[in-house]
Amino acid sequence: MKARSGKGSLITNAVLLIIGGALIYGNTFDRELGAKISEWIATPVGSLVIGGVMVASVLLGLLTQVFGKKKKARFINFQSDDGSVGISTKAIQDFIERVGKEFAAVKSIQTELIEQKGSLDIAVSVKVLSGNKIPELSAVLQQRIRESVRESLGLEEIRTITIQVSEIVGEPAKHAEEVPKKNKSTET
Repeated sequence: MKARSGKGSLITNAVLLIIGGALIYGNTFDRELGAKISEWIATPVGSLVIGGVMVASVLLGLLTQVFGKKKKARFINFQSDDGSVGISTKAIQDFIERVGKEFAAVKSIQTELIEQKGSLDIAVSVKVLSGNKIPELSAVLQQRIRESVRESLGLEEIRTITIQVSEIVGEPAKHAEEVPKKNKSTET
């Protein structure tokens, strides 16, 4: 489960920051204030208040994580012969990433979808293994994504597919002409 950031965790962090900051300031810079804080914390009321504030702020953070608003899934809709069909953007991204991983030259792939006026723009960020011809790989990858999305998902209105090479990874492959030649003095 991913931790959500929200008002609860902001309040929790602020309360703990204030209490921690007061304790550090009182014991480091203003010893008189530190002594007063220590005396107050040592009383039953002081320790009850500090403990209660800390427990309440942590509980508030947990409650906002459990009952906070969940992110609503976005869908790309298109018309079929029998009505409307919606495919979640997450499902489309996963599908495109599986298509990209069919290529041996693609080390990793991430996809972003941009829906504009009934058409779809696809931005693909890839890490490519070194030694591959990026222009050819990009053209084939664009064509394969376009065909697969049209055929398998039924999304016809793909406007652009942008390939961004974010990294070239790995050592370049050794070519035949790079093999060290034998030294003539060692040949007999």
